[in-house]
Amino acid sequence: MKSNDFPGNKRNRTMVGLRQPEPIPGANSSVVRRSTARADMLKNAGINNEATPEDVPTIKPLEGEWLSGKSALSDIPVANIVQSKYQPRMVFDEKAIDELATSIQAIGLGKPILVRPLPEGKYELIGGERRWRSVKLLGWTTIQALVREMSDGVAMLLALTDNNQEDLSDYELGRSYHRILENGEEQSQRALARRLGVNVSTVSRCLSLMQLSEKIRSLLDTNPTLITGNYAKRFLEFSKTHLELVETTVISMAKDGVQQEAALRHIEKAIAAATKFPASAKVTGIGFEGLGKLKIVGSRVEFKCMKGINPELLSQHFEKLLRSLDPAKVVESSD
Repeated sequence: MKSNDFPGNKRNRTMVGLRQPEPIPGANSSVVRRSTARADMLKNAGINNEATPEDVPTIKPLEGEWLSGKSALSDIPVANIVQSKYQPRMVFDEKAIDELATSIQAIGLGKPILVRPLPEGKYELIGGERRWRSVKLLGWTTIQALVREMSDGVAMLLALTDNNQEDLSDYELGRSYHRILENGEEQSQRALARRLGVNVSTVSRCLSLMQLSEKIRSLLDTNPTLITGNYAKRFLEFSKTHLELVETTVISMAKDGVQQEAALRHIEKAIAAATKFPASAKVTGIGFEGLGKLKIVGSRVEFKCMKGINPELLSQHFEKLLRSLDPAKVVESSD
Protein backbone atom coordinates (compact mmCIF):
# COMPACT_ATOMS: atom_id res chain seq x y z
CA MET A 1 0.00 0.00 0.00
CA LYS A 2 1.37 3.36 -1.03
CA SER A 3 2.02 5.83 1.82
CA ASN A 4 0.30 9.15 1.68
CA ASP A 5 3.54 10.74 2.96
CA PHE A 6 5.38 9.78 -0.21
CA PRO A 7 6.78 12.90 -1.87
CA GLY A 8 5.25 12.02 -5.12
CA ASN A 9 1.75 12.01 -3.72
CA LYS A 10 -0.07 14.93 -5.30
CA ARG A 11 -2.98 15.02 -2.86
CA ASN A 12 -3.51 18.42 -1.22
CA ARG A 13 -3.30 18.09 2.54
CA THR A 14 -3.28 20.65 5.33
CA MET A 15 -0.73 19.86 8.01
CA VAL A 16 -2.42 19.59 11.38
CA GLY A 17 -1.03 21.76 14.29
CA LEU A 18 0.62 24.52 12.28
CA ARG A 19 -0.45 28.09 13.26
CA GLN A 20 -1.72 30.17 10.37
CA PRO A 21 0.30 33.43 10.03
CA GLU A 22 -1.33 36.64 11.24
CA PRO A 23 -2.36 39.01 8.48
CA ILE A 24 0.03 41.91 7.92
CA PRO A 25 -1.51 45.04 9.48
CA GLY A 26 -2.60 47.71 7.11
CA ALA A 27 -0.81 50.96 6.73
CA ASN A 28 -3.40 52.79 8.89
CA SER A 29 -3.22 50.40 11.88
CA SER A 30 -0.36 52.24 13.67
CA VAL A 31 -2.16 55.51 13.15
CA VAL A 32 -5.25 54.05 14.72
CA ARG A 33 -3.27 52.82 17.73
CA ARG A 34 -1.59 56.21 18.19
CA SER A 35 -4.90 58.00 17.90
CA THR A 36 -6.45 55.69 20.47
CA ALA A 37 -3.55 56.19 22.88
CA ARG A 38 -3.73 59.94 22.41
CA ALA A 39 -7.46 59.91 23.04
CA ASP A 40 -6.96 57.96 26.24
CA MET A 41 -4.27 60.41 27.38
CA LEU A 42 -6.49 63.40 26.71
CA LYS A 43 -9.38 61.74 28.48
CA ASN A 44 -7.27 61.13 31.56
CA ALA A 45 -6.13 64.74 31.47
CA GLY A 46 -9.73 65.93 31.43
CA ILE A 47 -9.63 67.19 27.85
CA ASN A 48 -12.41 66.57 25.36
CA ASN A 49 -11.54 63.63 23.14
CA GLU A 50 -12.99 65.45 20.18
CA ALA A 51 -10.54 68.33 20.59
CA THR A 52 -8.15 69.06 17.77
CA PRO A 53 -4.39 69.36 18.34
CA GLU A 54 -4.75 73.14 18.26
CA ASP A 55 -7.15 72.92 21.21
CA VAL A 56 -4.62 71.13 23.48
CA PRO A 57 -3.02 73.66 25.88
CA THR A 58 0.76 74.09 25.67
CA ILE A 59 2.71 73.33 28.87
CA LYS A 60 4.80 76.39 29.73
CA PRO A 61 8.05 76.25 31.73
CA LEU A 62 8.03 77.54 35.30
CA GLU A 63 9.14 81.09 35.96
CA GLY A 64 12.59 80.64 37.45
CA GLU A 65 14.22 77.26 37.92
CA TRP A 66 12.63 76.00 41.13
CA LEU A 67 14.70 73.19 42.61
CA SER A 68 12.53 72.39 45.62
CA GLY A 69 9.89 73.94 47.80
CA LYS A 70 12.51 76.01 49.63
CA SER A 71 15.15 76.55 46.93
CA ALA A 72 15.23 78.71 43.82
CA LEU A 73 17.83 79.68 41.24
CA SER A 74 17.72 83.39 40.44
CA ASP A 75 19.75 86.55 39.89
CA ILE A 76 20.11 88.61 43.06
CA PRO A 77 21.73 92.02 43.72
CA VAL A 78 25.42 91.75 44.59
CA ALA A 79 25.06 94.64 47.04
CA ASN A 80 22.41 92.76 49.06
CA ILE A 81 24.75 89.89 49.94
CA VAL A 82 26.42 89.78 53.38
CA GLN A 83 29.29 87.52 54.43
CA SER A 84 28.62 84.53 56.67
CA LYS A 85 30.17 83.92 60.07
CA TYR A 86 30.39 80.27 59.06
CA GLN A 87 32.83 80.93 56.21
CA PRO A 88 35.70 78.48 56.81
CA ARG A 89 38.22 80.34 54.65
CA MET A 90 40.18 82.84 56.75
CA VAL A 91 42.58 84.26 54.16
CA PHE A 92 41.72 85.14 50.56
CA ASP A 93 44.49 85.29 47.98
CA GLU A 94 43.96 88.55 46.10
CA LYS A 95 45.95 87.33 43.11
CA ALA A 96 43.75 84.23 42.87
CA ILE A 97 40.65 86.46 43.05
CA ASP A 98 41.98 88.55 40.15
CA GLU A 99 42.60 85.41 38.10
CA LEU A 100 39.12 84.08 38.84
CA ALA A 101 37.59 87.44 37.85
CA THR A 102 39.41 87.28 34.53
CA SER A 103 38.09 83.77 33.94
CA ILE A 104 34.51 84.74 34.82
CA GLN A 105 34.72 87.76 32.52
CA ALA A 106 35.86 85.53 29.67
CA ILE A 107 33.57 82.50 30.02
CA GLY A 108 30.96 83.53 32.58
CA LEU A 109 30.02 82.24 36.02
CA GLY A 110 30.36 78.48 35.89
CA LYS A 111 28.60 77.78 39.18
CA PRO A 112 26.04 79.87 41.10
CA ILE A 113 26.78 80.98 44.63
CA LEU A 114 24.78 79.60 47.57
CA VAL A 115 22.86 81.99 49.85
CA ARG A 116 20.06 81.91 52.38
CA PRO A 117 17.44 84.67 52.61
CA LEU A 118 17.56 87.24 55.38
CA PRO A 119 15.06 89.94 56.39
CA GLU A 120 14.74 93.15 54.36
CA GLY A 121 15.82 91.60 51.08
CA LYS A 122 19.31 90.64 52.25
CA TYR A 123 21.07 87.31 51.64
CA GLU A 124 23.70 85.51 53.72
CA LEU A 125 26.52 84.10 51.61
CA ILE A 126 26.98 80.39 52.43
CA GLY A 127 29.10 79.18 49.53
CA GLY A 128 31.06 80.90 46.74
CA GLU A 129 32.67 83.90 48.41
CA ARG A 130 35.58 83.86 45.97
CA ARG A 131 33.10 84.02 43.07
CA TRP A 132 31.19 86.82 44.81
CA ARG A 133 34.38 88.82 45.38
CA SER A 134 35.34 88.31 41.74
CA VAL A 135 32.08 89.63 40.29
CA LYS A 136 32.27 92.61 42.67
CA LEU A 137 35.71 93.27 41.22
CA LEU A 138 34.16 93.14 37.74
CA GLY A 139 31.49 95.62 38.76
CA TRP A 140 28.54 93.27 38.24
CA THR A 141 25.30 94.40 39.87
CA THR A 142 23.68 90.94 40.01
CA ILE A 143 24.91 87.38 40.37
CA GLN A 144 23.25 84.02 39.83
CA ALA A 145 22.55 82.35 43.16
CA LEU A 146 20.86 79.31 44.60
CA VAL A 147 18.60 80.81 47.26
CA ARG A 148 17.82 78.22 49.90
CA GLU A 149 16.25 78.37 53.34
CA MET A 150 18.32 76.47 55.92
CA SER A 151 19.12 76.24 59.63
CA ASP A 152 22.38 77.44 61.18
CA GLY A 153 23.60 73.84 61.46
CA VAL A 154 22.99 73.13 57.78
CA ALA A 155 24.60 76.47 56.88
CA MET A 156 27.77 75.38 58.71
CA LEU A 157 27.92 72.09 56.83
CA LEU A 158 27.15 73.56 53.41
CA ALA A 159 29.69 76.36 53.88
CA LEU A 160 32.31 73.71 54.56
CA THR A 161 31.37 71.31 51.74
CA ASP A 162 31.19 74.14 49.21
CA ASN A 163 34.72 75.24 50.09
CA ASN A 164 36.04 71.67 50.11
CA GLN A 165 36.15 71.91 46.34
CA GLU A 166 38.80 74.60 46.81
CA ASP A 167 41.88 74.03 48.96
CA LEU A 168 41.40 74.80 52.65
CA SER A 169 44.17 74.59 55.24
CA ASP A 170 44.04 71.99 58.01
CA TYR A 171 43.50 74.77 60.53
CA GLU A 172 40.54 76.20 58.59
CA LEU A 173 39.03 72.74 58.39
CA GLY A 174 39.72 72.14 62.07
CA ARG A 175 37.95 75.36 63.06
CA SER A 176 34.89 74.38 61.02
CA TYR A 177 34.87 70.80 62.34
CA HIS A 178 35.13 72.14 65.91
CA ARG A 179 32.28 74.62 65.34
CA ILE A 180 29.98 71.92 63.93
CA LEU A 181 30.66 69.57 66.86
CA GLU A 182 30.30 72.34 69.43
CA ASN A 183 26.99 73.36 67.85
CA GLY A 184 25.74 69.78 68.24
CA GLU A 185 25.02 69.35 64.53
CA GLU A 186 26.98 66.09 64.76
CA GLN A 187 27.64 64.10 67.93
CA SER A 188 31.02 62.56 67.12
CA GLN A 189 34.01 62.87 64.84
CA ARG A 190 33.04 59.64 63.11
CA ALA A 191 29.50 60.85 62.42
CA LEU A 192 30.85 64.15 61.10
CA ALA A 193 33.34 62.40 58.83
CA ARG A 194 30.60 60.13 57.47
CA ARG A 195 28.33 63.09 56.75
CA LEU A 196 31.07 65.05 54.98
CA GLY A 197 32.39 62.02 53.11
CA VAL A 198 35.93 62.25 54.52
CA ASN A 199 38.13 59.90 56.54
CA VAL A 200 37.69 60.16 60.31
CA SER A 201 41.49 60.38 60.68
CA THR A 202 41.38 63.60 58.62
CA VAL A 203 38.82 65.10 61.00
CA SER A 204 40.85 64.04 64.04
CA ARG A 205 44.12 65.36 62.62
CA CYS A 206 42.63 68.77 61.81
CA LEU A 207 40.87 69.02 65.19
CA SER A 208 44.20 68.49 66.98
CA LEU A 209 45.19 72.01 65.88
CA MET A 210 42.38 73.38 68.03
CA GLN A 211 44.17 72.04 71.14
CA LEU A 212 47.14 74.37 70.65
CA SER A 213 47.45 77.34 73.00
CA GLU A 214 45.41 80.48 72.43
CA LYS A 215 48.53 82.45 71.52
CA ILE A 216 49.48 79.95 68.80
CA ARG A 217 45.92 79.82 67.47
CA SER A 218 45.85 83.60 67.22
CA LEU A 219 48.86 83.34 64.89
CA LEU A 220 47.10 80.65 62.87
CA ASP A 221 44.08 82.94 62.51
CA THR A 222 46.15 85.21 60.29
CA ASN A 223 48.42 82.51 58.84
CA PRO A 224 46.37 79.28 58.76
CA THR A 225 49.00 77.30 56.85
CA LEU A 226 51.69 77.90 59.48
CA ILE A 227 51.16 74.49 61.14
CA THR A 228 49.53 71.49 59.46
CA GLY A 229 47.65 68.63 61.05
CA ASN A 230 50.52 66.23 60.37
CA TYR A 231 52.80 68.14 62.77
CA ALA A 232 50.24 69.35 65.29
CA LYS A 233 50.72 66.34 67.59
CA ARG A 234 54.45 67.03 68.01
CA PHE A 235 53.85 70.71 68.79
CA LEU A 236 51.22 69.63 71.33
CA GLU A 237 53.58 67.17 73.03
CA PHE A 238 56.28 69.81 73.43
CA SER A 239 53.69 72.34 74.66
CA LYS A 240 52.81 70.14 77.65
CA THR A 241 56.22 70.70 79.23
CA HIS A 242 57.73 73.68 77.37
CA LEU A 243 54.82 75.88 76.30
CA GLU A 244 56.74 79.16 76.35
CA LEU A 245 59.49 77.72 74.16
CA VAL A 246 56.94 76.38 71.65
CA GLU A 247 55.06 79.68 71.50
CA THR A 248 58.29 81.65 70.97
CA THR A 249 59.30 79.27 68.20
CA VAL A 250 55.94 79.51 66.43
CA ILE A 251 56.20 83.31 66.58
CA SER A 252 59.56 83.05 64.80
CA MET A 253 57.95 80.76 62.23
CA ALA A 254 55.38 83.45 61.43
CA LYS A 255 57.92 86.28 61.49
CA ASP A 256 60.91 84.72 59.76
CA GLY A 257 59.29 82.03 57.62
CA VAL A 258 60.82 79.12 59.55
CA GLN A 259 59.41 75.80 58.34
CA GLN A 260 57.74 73.28 60.65
CA GLU A 261 60.49 70.66 60.55
CA ALA A 262 63.20 73.21 61.33
CA ALA A 263 61.10 74.67 64.14
CA LEU A 264 60.56 71.25 65.73
CA ARG A 265 64.31 70.48 65.52
CA HIS A 266 65.03 73.81 67.23
CA ILE A 267 62.58 72.96 70.04
CA GLU A 268 64.13 69.51 70.52
CA LYS A 269 67.66 70.95 70.74
CA ALA A 270 66.59 73.68 73.16
CA ILE A 271 64.91 71.14 75.45
CA ALA A 272 67.92 68.84 75.32
CA ALA A 273 70.28 71.71 76.19
CA ALA A 274 68.10 72.76 79.12
CA THR A 275 67.94 69.30 80.66
CA LYS A 276 71.48 68.11 79.97
CA PHE A 277 74.17 68.82 82.57
CA PRO A 278 77.79 69.38 81.60
CA ALA A 279 80.08 66.44 82.26
CA SER A 280 82.26 68.70 84.43
CA ALA A 281 79.35 69.73 86.65
CA LYS A 282 80.24 69.27 90.33
CA VAL A 283 78.10 66.70 92.11
CA THR A 284 78.20 66.67 95.93
CA GLY A 285 75.99 65.12 98.56
CA ILE A 286 75.33 65.83 102.23
CA GLY A 287 73.49 63.34 104.41
CA PHE A 288 71.05 64.36 107.15
CA GLU A 289 70.36 61.57 109.60
CA GLY A 290 66.72 60.58 109.79
CA LEU A 291 65.76 62.95 106.95
CA GLY A 292 67.60 62.15 103.76
CA LYS A 293 70.38 63.38 101.53
CA LEU A 294 70.99 66.81 100.05
CA LYS A 295 72.47 66.67 96.59
CA ILE A 296 74.07 69.53 94.63
CA VAL A 297 74.36 69.08 90.86
CA GLY A 298 75.82 72.14 89.17
CA SER A 299 73.38 74.94 90.00
CA ARG A 300 70.66 72.57 91.14
CA VAL A 301 69.88 71.53 94.72
CA GLU A 302 68.02 68.26 95.25
CA PHE A 303 66.91 66.53 98.43
CA LYS A 304 66.09 62.83 98.53
CA CYS A 305 63.88 61.92 101.47
CA MET A 306 64.37 58.81 103.53
CA LYS A 307 61.59 56.29 103.82
CA GLY A 308 58.81 57.53 106.08
CA ILE A 309 59.52 61.24 105.54
CA ASN A 310 56.61 63.25 104.12
CA PRO A 311 58.03 65.37 101.25
CA GLU A 312 55.21 67.91 101.49
CA LEU A 313 55.79 68.55 105.20
CA LEU A 314 59.54 68.78 104.61
CA SER A 315 59.03 71.26 101.78
CA GLN A 316 57.00 73.48 104.12
CA HIS A 317 59.99 73.69 106.46
CA PHE A 318 62.27 74.44 103.52
CA GLU A 319 59.90 77.21 102.47
CA LYS A 320 59.98 78.80 105.93
CA LEU A 321 63.77 78.63 105.95
CA LEU A 322 64.13 80.16 102.51
CA ARG A 323 61.69 82.99 103.29
CA SER A 324 63.63 83.89 106.44
CA LEU A 325 66.97 83.78 104.63
CA ASP A 326 68.70 86.97 103.54
CA PRO A 327 69.62 86.53 99.83
CA ALA A 328 72.74 88.59 100.36
CA LYS A 329 74.14 85.83 102.57
CA VAL A 330 74.05 83.23 99.77
CA VAL A 331 75.28 85.39 96.88
CA GLU A 332 78.42 83.91 95.30
CA SER A 333 81.49 85.94 96.16
CA SER A 334 83.36 87.57 93.29
CA ASP A 335 86.71 87.01 95.04
